[in-house]
Amino acid sequence: MSNERTPLGIEGAPTTKASPVGIAILVVIIVLAVVAVYYYSPGLYESKNEEGQGITATLNDVYSEQTVDSDGDGRYDYLNISVGVNVSKYGEYSVDASLHVGDNPLYSSSMQHLSTGNQIIVLPFNGLNIYLQRVDDSYSLRNLTLRVIKGNTSFKLDYREYAYNTSFYNYTDFQNSVHIEETGKIVGSSSELPDLNDPSDPYIYTIAARAFDVKETAAVVTIRVDYNISKVGVRDSWIDLYIYYDEENESSEFKTGIDEKPKIITLNAEQIAEIGYGKWVGLIHHCNDPGVISTTGNTASYTLTIDVIYE
Repeated sequence: MSNERTPLGIEGAPTTKASPVGIAILVVIIVLAVVAVYYYSPGLYESKNEEGQGITATLNDVYSEQTVDSDGDGRYDYLNISVGVNVSKYGEYSVDASLHVGDNPLYSSSMQHLSTGNQIIVLPFNGLNIYLQRVDDSYSLRNLTLRVIKGNTSFKLDYREYAYNTSFYNYTDFQNSVHIEETGKIVGSSSELPDLNDPSDPYIYTIAARAFDVKETAAVVTIRVDYNISKVGVRDSWIDLYIYYDEENESSEFKTGIDEKPKIITLNAEQIAEIGYGKWVGLIHHCNDPGVISTTGNTASYTLTIDVIYE
C-alpha cells in the first residue's frame, strides 16, 4: 500500500485543481448575467444627466427663412429661421443655434410647448446685429441643438453642426438704427437736481430712466422729450433731461436748457466717440424751483424718444 496521502483542504476536503474550461464557462455566465441585468434595468446605470424617457423629438431637417420689416421703413428688423421638429411626445422644447455672418456668430434661442407631429420653432436674429457685421453673403446656421425641458433642467435630444444656409443678403438690407419711444406721467416734484452718480436718490422723482446701447460706428444719437406740465402753487416746474454713462465710475453729462419745448439733444459721431461707446442711460426729472415743494400738485406727462443711427 502506498504511503502517499491526498492533501486536505478546508475542513479536510480533498483539494482539486480547477479546469481551465470550467473557469471560462463561469466567466461567460457572469458576463451574460451582468448584460441581462443592464438590459432589463437600464435606469440603474444611466447618468442622471441623460434623458431617461427616451427620444421624444428630433430635428427633421426642414428649414425656411422669413424677413421681418416691423416698422415699414424698407429695412429688415429680423431674419427669422424656422426649424422643423418631429415630436413624438407633447412637451416643452427649446432650440438654439448660432448664425455665422462672416466669421462672427450671432446667437438665438427659442422655447415653446409643442404637440405631437411635425412642428416648427422659430429662431429670430436681430437685423441691426446683422447690419453691424457688414457682410454681403449667405449666412450659415450652425450648432443647432434641440432640447426637451423637464422642470428646471434641459436634456439634449438632437444636434446639427451645420444645419442651413440662408439666401444671399446685402448687409444694407437690414436695419441700421434703433428707435425707442415711451410715454408716461408723474405727479409731484422735487426741489433737488439729480445726482448722476446716484440715480436712485430718494429726493428725485424720476419720470423715465431708459438704458440703451451705443455701439461703435454710431453716426447720430438723438434724444427728444415732448412734455406737458401743469403748474400748481407758487413754484414753476420744468423737465431736466440728462444723458450719462457710467463706466469704471466715470460719468459724462450733457444737459439741455430749462425752457426749451420740446427738448432735444443730437450728437454726431465725433461727439459720441468722445463720450464713449457702451451702455447709455437717458433720464428725465420733473423738478420745482428750489424751495418749498408740492408733492402732489404738479403733474408732468411726457413722450421720450431715443434714436441711434449707424453708418
